[in-house]
Amino acid sequence: MSAKVFISCGQNSPEERVVAQELSEWFEAEGYTPYVAVAVQTILDLNTGIIGELRTSDYYLFINFRREEVTSSNGEISWRGSLYTNEELAIAYAIGFEHMLLLNQREARREGVFGFIVSNIPEFEDFDKVLPLVQEAVDKAEWDPTYTRQLLAENLGFKGPEIFIDHTGERHLRTLNVHIRNRRPDLGAVDCIARLARLAPPGQELQTSPDRSLLKVTGLPGFEETIWPQSHGTFDLLGINADNGSEVFLNSAADVVPRHPIIIALGEYQLEYEIFSQ
Repeated sequence: MSAKVFISCGQNSPEERVVAQELSEWFEAEGYTPYVAVAVQTILDLNTGIIGELRTSDYYLFINFRREEVTSSNGEISWRGSLYTNEELAIAYAIGFEHMLLLNQREARREGVFGFIVSNIPEFEDFDKVLPLVQEAVDKAEWDPTYTRQLLAENLGFKGPEIFIDHTGERHLRTLNVHIRNRRPDLGAVDCIARLARLAPPGQELQTSPDRSLLKVTGLPGFEETIWPQSHGTFDLLGINADNGSEVFLNSAADVVPRHPIIIALGEYQLEYEIFSQ
């Protein structure tokens, strides 16, 4: 899945809605998944909608449009910023976004959290200046449509051969492991589990795996683990018989004895895995 961009900007006027649409279309054309926040009316909507979308987003874009005119006690005139988007900014800051771009319309007040977050993007006056400023800022910040704050598979590699012993017996295997990295700075991936969902023999379509039970956590006796923020866990994806390279086994929770291989002949196979966590 491509990187998800949470676009927080007001949509009170036709001009503001055009800006939101232009930004969404541009990000999509660049390979991102844009989400344009809309106003919600209840706490339930906030909890299930906006906060959920923020937690599953990878990048955060904030645009503070001018609202009504405000006169200070000394007679100085300015404009209040968008209340709704500033509330979203406070939530995004609390969630711990590492990649944020913040734009401000000229003379709109920088209040609340926005008042102490540094942004070197020039202020804009006209609505048609927003998209070029965002495009330039995204380029300078080196945003990447393949980036993710979520779980990421990396460091695929073999270990062994070595003797592997589990509840179904003993095998001599070269084991393929994968690191599952939790890129979130604020949340642990609780009860992270893995399984082989589908398998395609040579020249065939993907079909349901003959064993979709949980895969073993590498180096631990169980089949699930909690991956701490900014850390990784490791799973056994498969094991190749070190004495007979044509047999491939899963180190899984399935309790059939003896353990049967999921592959018994040489060839090019496609395996599709799934990773889940709380």
